[in-house]
Amino acid sequence: MRLAIVGASARAAAWSARSAGYEVVAADLFADADLVDRCPATRIEDWPGEFASWLANQQVDAWLYTGGLENYPQLVAEMARIRPLLGNGPKVLEPCRSPVVLHDWLQKSLVATPAIASVQPNSTEEWLVKSTTSAGGIGVADASGDALPSGTIYWQRRIAGRAISAAFVAADTQVELLGVTEQLIGRHWTGAAPYQYAGSIGPLQLSAAALSAVIDAGRVVATKAGLVGLFGIDFVLDSHNVAWVIEVNPRYTASMEVIERLTGLNMMAVHVASCITEQLPPGPTVMPGRFGGKAYLFAPREVTVGNLPRVGVADVPATGSTIAQGDPLCTLLVDAPEYSLVEPALCRRAAALLRQFDNDSSPTIEP
Repeated sequence: MRLAIVGASARAAAWSARSAGYEVVAADLFADADLVDRCPATRIEDWPGEFASWLANQQVDAWLYTGGLENYPQLVAEMARIRPLLGNGPKVLEPCRSPVVLHDWLQKSLVATPAIASVQPNSTEEWLVKSTTSAGGIGVADASGDALPSGTIYWQRRIAGRAISAAFVAADTQVELLGVTEQLIGRHWTGAAPYQYAGSIGPLQLSAAALSAVIDAGRVVATKAGLVGLFGIDFVLDSHNVAWVIEVNPRYTASMEVIERLTGLNMMAVHVASCITEQLPPGPTVMPGRFGGKAYLFAPREVTVGNLPRVGVADVPATGSTIAQGDPLCTLLVDAPEYSLVEPALCRRAAALLRQFDNDSSPTIEP
C-alpha cells in the first residue's frame, strides 16, 4: 500500500508507516532531512491550501493527516474526494472540534470536563481563552492577560493539575486504549511558549479510578462522534485524581510516537487495520523497566543549522537551514530505566544541543 501522510509535521507518522512496510510520500511544513531520507517529502509553503493540489499529483492508495488539519474539515472533505481518506472526515471532525458539542456530550455522559463560555466571564482569573483552531497549545492564553488569540475564541475554566494524553484506536463500536503519557507543556528548557506542547513522557501509570475514567471518556467520544482509527484525548489530572477532558484530537497524535517506542506496537499498522478491516490490536504491552519520552526544542534565536546528531534526535533540518526564533529546531528522543529520569535526561540533551549553537544560550537544565 502506498500512503500519503500530510500535516504540520509528518515525520513521526511517516517513520511508523515505513516501519510497517508501507510506501510513503509526505507533505508538511518542514520536509526535514530525516523525513526526506526515508520517503519523498514536500515542504508546504501555503498552509493549509496547498495540500489539496499536492495530493492530486500523488499516485497513492490512500492518505491520512496528522496535526493541524483536523481544524479544516472542508479541506479534509475536498482531499477525500481526490484520494481515499484513512481516518475521520468532516462529519466527525466538526462535532469533535466544537467546544460546545463536545462539552454537551461529556456532561450528559457524566464525564468530567471544564466549564466553557462563549463570552468573557466576569472574573477571568480562573479561565483560559482559546482559539477554536488551536493546535499544540498555540492559540491558548490566560484569560486575564492583555492579548487574545486570533480567530474565533472561547473560554474554558482552568483546571489545576497534571497534563496527560491518552491514545486510543476505534473501529465500528469498539474502542481500545493504547497508552497514557504525561505532556510537557510550556517547559522553559525547551524554549516553548507558556501553553505550548513541548513533548511527552511515559508510560504514565494511573490509579484504577483515573484509568477507568479515561477509558470511559474514550468510549463516549468515539461512540458519539463515530470515530475511526487513531485518536487522542488530552486531560488534566487534578489533585483528587479526577481526569478532566480538555480536548479531543481525532487523528494520529504526537504522543503516539512515545507509546510506539515503548510497546513496539506500530501505530500506522493499527490505524490502517482499524480503518480498512475494522480490526483492533490485542492490546499493547509495555516492556518492564522501559520508560521514554520526546521533547521539541525551539530555537532560542535565529540559528543556522549545522550537522546535528542523528542518534536520539529527530525532525532534523537540512544542514544550512535557517530557523527563526521560536520555531521548532528538532525533536529529542530518550529512553530511561525510571520514569523520574526521563525529563532530566531530555533537559540535559537539550542543553548540550543548544551549546552547539551558542555556549551562552544553554538554559538552566533543572526541569
